[in-house]
Amino acid sequence: MTQRTKLELEINKPTELELLYDEPVTGKSQYGDYFLYAVKVNGSEYSYFPNEEIHEKLKTLRRGDKAVVTKLASQRGNKLVTVYNVDVGESSTSDSLPQQTKDSDDRYYSIMLQSYKDALKINNELNGMVDPSKIAVTLFIARTRE
Repeated sequence: MTQRTKLELEINKPTELELLYDEPVTGKSQYGDYFLYAVKVNGSEYSYFPNEEIHEKLKTLRRGDKAVVTKLASQRGNKLVTVYNVDVGESSTSDSLPQQTKDSDDRYYSIMLQSYKDALKINNELNGMVDPSKIAVTLFIARTRE
């Protein structure tokens, strides 16, 4: 078995992951369930242990599919809150969706994607003092009411 370095995501830096296998290795440890993905980032291979939320998005992907994961952190009182933004690109499983569903959702998808991008810009300008997810949802609601 190949020994890979553990991937540690940098805060506010989007990281493109390419899956090297169809499914992760799963198991249990003293900390609970874990999911081990073999991924390629910038030409190097890594072991990646995502949390359950990220795993739910990555498990639909297959070998060779890519996703962009961004680790976001913000200060809330004395706590540092970490949130992950996962952008799953066009994967092999998306081709199984009916064309009508993809077309009708395209407008809202574009608006939400732009809202998240704008929210990340705002978060960066304010040095992580705001919650990008809340800003993105607020922008999305405002833009879809126009």
